[in-house]
Formats: sequence, C-alpha cells, structure tokens
Amino acid sequence: MIKQSKIDRIILELEYAIKTLHGNHKLEDSSKFTENSKDINRKDLKISQGIMRVNHMGEVCAQGLYRGQAAFTDDKKVREKLYEMCDEEREHLNMCKTRLDELSGKSSVFNGVWYASSFLLGVFAGVSKKQFGAGFIEETEKQVSTHLDQSIEKLPDSDERSKEMLMHIKEDEEKHKTTAQKMGSEEIPESMKNFMDKTSSLMKKITYYL
Repeated sequence: MIKQSKIDRIILELEYAIKTLHGNHKLEDSSKFTENSKDINRKDLKISQGIMRVNHMGEVCAQGLYRGQAAFTDDKKVREKLYEMCDEEREHLNMCKTRLDELSGKSSVFNGVWYASSFLLGVFAGVSKKQFGAGFIEETEKQVSTHLDQSIEKLPDSDERSKEMLMHIKEDEEKHKTTAQKMGSEEIPESMKNFMDKTSSLMKKITYYL
C-alpha cells in the first residue's frame, strides 16, 4: 500500500470538502422514523427549519473536524477510527439534509466557512498528542449531546419526525464519546472548553436564521 504524504491528504480533503458541501445528501431509508407530517403550522415550521438547519450545520462541522484531525494525526489507528466515525457522521449529515428538504428549509449560507473553521480546529487536534486529540473528541461529543437534548426539547410537538432523527443521532454521538475514552482521552483545558462552547453558540445563532 502506497503511503500518502500530508500533501496528498490535503488534496483528498479538498475533494471531500466539495462533496460534503455540494453533494447530494439523501437518507436512503427513513421508514424507521415517523412519517412526514403535513400538519405543521407556519410558526412551528419556521422553528423546525431553523433547528434542523443548525443540526445540519453541526454535521457539516463534524465532517470538517474529524477529517482535519485524521489528515494530520501520525497515529494510524486513531486515523482509521476517525474515518470510521466520519462515515457514521455522514449518515447524520444525510439525515439532517433529508429532513431539512422535507421541511422546505435551506442549509446555511455559511457552511463553507463553518467547514473550513472546523477542519482547521481538527488539524490542531491532529498535530497534538494522542491523548489531547482524544480528549478533544470526547469534549466535542459531550457538547453535541447537550445541544441535541436542547434541540429535541425546542422542536414543536407536531414535528415528531425531526425529534426521532435527532434522538437517533444522539445515540451515535454517545458511542463516539465512549470511543474517545477508550482511546485514552485526557481532559482538555477549561479555557478550550469555553472557547468551543462560545464559538458553537455564535455559529448556532447565525445559522438558525442564515
């Protein structure tokens, strides 16, 4: 097997970023979720669109984050695990985009910016020592789980389908947190946690409307 240089990986990641941002993301089988309701009133529809746009943005960021970390880590096992997690996150991306389309909503106009920012953050985690990188994943998944709980709570009762999708996503995110712990994660500094939390809060506020 030919060993890839970091330059090779960067080229591959540029291609992957284009597919993530402009690919046709559709969930192949959504039959396990409640059927799409046509009875959502206009006010509730706007709420659901905003919340699912934010969650779609989160899945775009997850791709950038883990791909950036995978591209620059020197640990082969960690890289393989990150790519595996990316595959699972891609299902989440498809799920959120499918639901957003069903709600006649649009994805964030800033997704390219969010992806690039997340990729760079992933690169930082990738070039750090293994335990810090794993700790970064664990903290990311903790904050994502909290966000998903908040999203599920804010969704209108008439939108059971979106709630079920987000609950399914949360189950996978909890598994990713456990995976990071098994990789020997160490707790990241409080300042880093606060930075991640405040940054994601700003991104969510912007994405809810745009």
